Amino acid sequence: MSLGVPMLHRDEAIPLHKASLVKENAPAVGLGIASSSKWTPRNDTLLMILASFTAIDKTYPSRNVLSGAAGAIKEGDRIALLGINGSGKTTLLEILAGRINPDMGSVEIPNAVRRGYLAQTIEISGDDILFDYVLSGLERLLSIKRRIEEIHDLLPQDSHNTSLLGELGTLQKVFEASGGYNLESRAADILRGLGFADSDFGMKVVELSGGQRNRAALARTLIAAPELFLLDEPTNHLDISGLEFLESYMRGFSGGILYVSHDRAFIQKTATAIWELTLGRIAVYPGNYENYVVEREKRLEILSKTFEAQREFIAKTEDFIRRNIYGQKTRQAQSRRKMLSKLERLERPPGTADVAHIRFSGAERSTRIVVQCQKASFAYNSIPILHDLDFEIERGDRIGLVGPNGTGKTTLINLITGKLAPQNGKLELGRKLTIGYYDQLTENLNPNSTPLQTIWDIRPELNEGQVRAYLAKFLFRGEDVFRQVDSFSGGEQSRLALGRLIATAPNFLVLDEPTNHLDIPSREALEAALAEFEGTILCVSHDRYFLDNFAEKIFALENGTVRIYLGDFSEYRDKILAAQEIVKPQVSKAKTQEAPSKPREKRINPIIIQKLDSEIASLEKKIVETEDTLTASESSSDWQHLAGLLNERDRLYDELERLYQKKNELLG
Repeated sequence: MSLGVPMLHRDEAIPLHKASLVKENAPAVGLGIASSSKWTPRNDTLLMILASFTAIDKTYPSRNVLSGAAGAIKEGDRIALLGINGSGKTTLLEILAGRINPDMGSVEIPNAVRRGYLAQTIEISGDDILFDYVLSGLERLLSIKRRIEEIHDLLPQDSHNTSLLGELGTLQKVFEASGGYNLESRAADILRGLGFADSDFGMKVVELSGGQRNRAALARTLIAAPELFLLDEPTNHLDISGLEFLESYMRGFSGGILYVSHDRAFIQKTATAIWELTLGRIAVYPGNYENYVVEREKRLEILSKTFEAQREFIAKTEDFIRRNIYGQKTRQAQSRRKMLSKLERLERPPGTADVAHIRFSGAERSTRIVVQCQKASFAYNSIPILHDLDFEIERGDRIGLVGPNGTGKTTLINLITGKLAPQNGKLELGRKLTIGYYDQLTENLNPNSTPLQTIWDIRPELNEGQVRAYLAKFLFRGEDVFRQVDSFSGGEQSRLALGRLIATAPNFLVLDEPTNHLDIPSREALEAALAEFEGTILCVSHDRYFLDNFAEKIFALENGTVRIYLGDFSEYRDKILAAQEIVKPQVSKAKTQEAPSKPREKRINPIIIQKLDSEIASLEKKIVETEDTLTASESSSDWQHLAGLLNERDRLYDELERLYQKKNELLG
């Protein structure tokens, strides 16, 4: 089946070939956020649908990943695609990018829509330097620039050639309208925003680290500014300033974005809607991450109640049929049997995701002082990395280690774990310490080993049944325990590395980006385990949501040394921002004295506001009445009536949100 879209390179902005126009009645998603925890509907009437898909199926030999998936992306949409590892998120992005075809269903995309696709795994080859590689994402503009330069070279010999002059004028207009005259500054701004220094611009891309290559590919995708972004885990390998840059870029982008991420803080700040991919289908939740968590719980509760109500209704009806099919009420029984045969059975709602059961067992108690560092320093090839390190880590501390990429976080961890030694000063460990080190690159795992052997190497006294039972807690079951480690996905290897770490019974956890590759349920399981852990934790992470959930102290690497802040990450960030704002009130005052101005007062029609208030009050009364009826009907076996009440309540809430939004717009 042809989709009308080409198979293209994994991370370039994709010009479309001929494709069907989107039907006007295609399903649409697009809602904006009024604040960090509240969403308000957006007027989608005039917004262009950039992509829609209907009844998409995709099956691989081992599993069915998409089954009847449908959705649409409009201008201004920033949709976070969520789902457990292996649920089909990457498959859906690849279908929309034109890299693979669905087995069934249709994809419709207007001809004018260009797509920028960023794959999760990046393969870069060639001798391009970083700056040129990023600019190559604008091949169309670069070709226009080259043609303009060619015409300028030709004109001195043929200055009256009207054809060349006409072509030059047209190309210059297109080039200027597309921002062609500031290409280099745009590329530099994006590279800096994603954490590259100016000195990195001339590096060959083949010499970049894996994380740097991912950031380079993201920069190349962003600079193309297509109408539709399809981004598979764009936050991987970004430090906190890089995350904030990408958040700002996405919020200012006027096209559509569908992205996969497990970073809850990033989703909270960027998403206008959540698509949850479960059992091959998409459930749509308007708003940001916090709204999704609340509404998902409500939805699952409603689905569960509706399912149970129907199941109870069916059971009672079947019991009536059994008791009366051959009795005096045989006609009624036959009628009910016929009714049941035509009844559309509801599917059981999706249950709780199968997540790893991460639990730290009891370990020996360490001395009070776990790490003591005094005037320590370290340099690579005479280049200072860390200096004047002065800090103590005490038993029970829960520390988040933060700082931009390249500031020495991994070096500090290597000093603490004994892989490196300070060249000046001293760094001493306490006694009775068992360090559990988690490496973000999972280098502690033998790629040629198996999960079974990995745990046996740590706990040789266990028999096979005990090891298999232990591995099952980390979702390694059946024949998977005999698979080679390098055959597993990044998320699966991360779970195995955590299992290996826990098997050592540590009392001092040193974790380097432990949430990388973990889906949200696995991150939540890790957070719960760390909350119960009675030892000491030092954790490098750029996951702000994760840091807020466990850290009680922040070690910030600044200018080669450690500064200590009490509290979680958000408190640390507030202190930093407050320090940056200190001089701004004085500047604002000076500007006011130089150029005082009075804003024009907005005229408000009191009659319209009064009418809106009346409509709002009426709607709120109806909502209360509907909620009361719904509460009274919870035990009813009439599942159709219950479903109708739930739909009516949701409709009333939507209308109320619309009225409040209208009132806010009028009041300015």
